[in-house]
Amino acid sequence: MFVTDICTDFYNVIAGNRVLLLVGCDVDAVCATKILQYLFQCDNVLYTLIPVYGKTSLIEAFTQHKGQAKCVVMLNCGAKMDIVEVLEPPDDMVFFVADSHRPVNVYNVYSESQIRLLMNLDDCEDIPAYNDIFRDSDSEDEDDESGTSSAEMIMKRRERRMWEENRNKIMFDYSQISYYGEPTSILMFNLAWKMSMDNNDLLWWAIVGLTEQLVMNKTDQDKYIVCATGLQGHVSRHNRTESGVLNTASSMKITFDKELNLALYRHWSLYDSLIHSKYTACRFKLWSFKGQKRMLEFLAEIGLPLFQCKQKFFSMDMEYRNNVGGWMEDMSEKYKLDQIIYGAFIVQYGFKGKFSATDVVLAINALLESIDKEKTITDKFHDALDAMGKGEVNAIKKGIELAKLRLIAVSRQVQMFIDMKQIIKPGPFMYAIVPNTTYDSRYFSHPECLSMLAHFTLEAHVNNSNNRRIGSLPLILFAQDNNNPDRYLVIGVPPLSALSPKNFFAKAFEQAAEQCRISISQDLFFDSVVSIHRNDQAKFLGALFLLLS
Repeated sequence: MFVTDICTDFYNVIAGNRVLLLVGCDVDAVCATKILQYLFQCDNVLYTLIPVYGKTSLIEAFTQHKGQAKCVVMLNCGAKMDIVEVLEPPDDMVFFVADSHRPVNVYNVYSESQIRLLMNLDDCEDIPAYNDIFRDSDSEDEDDESGTSSAEMIMKRRERRMWEENRNKIMFDYSQISYYGEPTSILMFNLAWKMSMDNNDLLWWAIVGLTEQLVMNKTDQDKYIVCATGLQGHVSRHNRTESGVLNTASSMKITFDKELNLALYRHWSLYDSLIHSKYTACRFKLWSFKGQKRMLEFLAEIGLPLFQCKQKFFSMDMEYRNNVGGWMEDMSEKYKLDQIIYGAFIVQYGFKGKFSATDVVLAINALLESIDKEKTITDKFHDALDAMGKGEVNAIKKGIELAKLRLIAVSRQVQMFIDMKQIIKPGPFMYAIVPNTTYDSRYFSHPECLSMLAHFTLEAHVNNSNNRRIGSLPLILFAQDNNNPDRYLVIGVPPLSALSPKNFFAKAFEQAAEQCRISISQDLFFDSVVSIHRNDQAKFLGALFLLLS
């Protein structure tokens, strides 16, 4: 059931109760949690916060804590599973589900009592009509009716079989494509705004949640621009200067401005950022000597000395630092860098530091997927939660240092794939296997980092190839799961020609596993990533080849 009035039908309902808060481990969920925590603190709402990594940990967390509360709030988890069937909750327990994963399970959509969906109905595409997928039990139990002739029974059975076939087709069409809806953090910010409890901190968290979808290839540019435009009004409202002067010593200021499409360049050297950013690496083809030479030519033509580019950005001369964006934009047409500049939100914490929303997304993501084996999933989640606190500049900088290591690992692995010609094209798709013999392989047993590698690899290979058909092929990537050396994590990403982040691999992987009769695990909320036994890899690829041909 969809909630129409989020203030009355959601917040006012839970405000007087103890709440069990189950949260998925992604940046948008962290931001949504920060906003909801603020509202709970203002109204003295008692809650228990449990981060959950996948469906198994969700079930375990609910089983352990279900006696503590009658209201359960689920952030970026739960929408795609039949909650009542999987969790088997008490009849008087109510679930409020705010989840950007789509499509939503139809049993959650049509639950009239226990499941309440905190999302816009227009944001959910092609939900099947109730009568097309559900039948009353009375109409199905016709075989034992007395006085029914055999001809009528045959007709009724035929009608039921046709209805079931039609239902299966409708359900397949509805569930075969995975995509993302509105960020949950924006939903929670809108709740705070409607309650007149919003402020600059809450707005920044919503901005970071939106930016994560763009950075992690979960939304397209047009949808990002629409959402960003909606947030710009709030930015103007909360960041007005008094008498034309902002107290920069202590204030937090958010702006929307032109930004270089270079990862972490303010906290790195411009040279390193150019090399390790997906956009410039692929446009210049920096894995080749010719591409590196062209990048140096680009820097020389815009008037940037190499010794300036190779030092920390904030150590560069003021003239270069202030004008580099404009110079790159002026030369973008000649070097075919049409997206070197994009619109982004930037925050200034007084004199402490300046961060773009993209910087923060990469930093928080690195904290969530830290390779520190001594830290549990809960520890990593709370590190990310603490780093999103107001003015926690040092925690963000720590995340940025981890993010740099991830970007270097991704870039190095892409270079290896191309140099060693390890991207294989058996037919309707391409695939590659991340070797488990390198130090960097530890990063790729995490789904978001594996996704970054897959998208970078696909774009680099397409740019490196003279075959025009390559752009219409998807990519499948295998990486060893460090938690279980006998298993591979497998991710599928759509082709570049699709120009859309919508992903069909969740269903394709499931079908391929059924056809070749192997067991796969689709435990993660990131459902285009599955786990298979390493001995089943050949069978799995064979089944995918037949399925996608």
